[in-house]
Amino acid sequence: MCGRYANFLSDQELIDAFEIATLADDARLLGSSWNVAPTQKVILVTASKEVPGRRIAETAKWGLVPSWAKDPSVGSHMINARGETVAEKPSFRSAFAKRRCLVPASGYYEWRTEGGIKTPHYIHTPDDAPLAFAGLYEFWRPTGTSADAEGEETPWLATCTIVTTAARDEMRELHDRQPVMLAAGQRDLWLDPESDKDTLLDVIAAPAQEVEWYAVGKAVGNVRNNSAKLLEPADS
Repeated sequence: MCGRYANFLSDQELIDAFEIATLADDARLLGSSWNVAPTQKVILVTASKEVPGRRIAETAKWGLVPSWAKDPSVGSHMINARGETVAEKPSFRSAFAKRRCLVPASGYYEWRTEGGIKTPHYIHTPDDAPLAFAGLYEFWRPTGTSADAEGEETPWLATCTIVTTAARDEMRELHDRQPVMLAAGQRDLWLDPESDKDTLLDVIAAPAQEVEWYAVGKAVGNVRNNSAKLLEPADS
């Protein structure tokens, strides 16, 4: 499971790391966060529909709401999509087929349980290079609604989820699940609208990106805490 992460990449770091051609205004305004939590607005990297190979950074609410949902509150239960069933599960299969994205991150948090005690850990690459989570996105608005009483167009709600897979190798020491983290060579395949189901499932099953981790303080468990201090080792 991936339920908390950090993204403190600057605009230029985001552009360089993810080969962004267009950085939407709402993505520029989002700012850094050391404690990104479900239901918050997050940055996505998507493929342009007009220009093949062109990448766009925009935003969506974390917690996917299927287009057919009656109530957007279901999104709070759909922050992750299991890679093993993402191609078949009704909540995700349409987005998996048509609306895939990258979710940039500086690192993420996972809680390790020992002796009934949960300890948060910060997980990151050895060189602190940005992570690219495999994501899906969707658009929702109330059924049968296109305009309000004044004739104004009802805006679409953009939402997203992070694809997860079984924990690999040493990662199993922390948790039984982990986000699908895409290496540079896998990102184009994930975003390519022409990639078929088998190719995408191979990307999900590919060897995981190398990461390392260390214990941090319990303050990260409260979403109101949000500063670089959350990354300090627990014994510091």
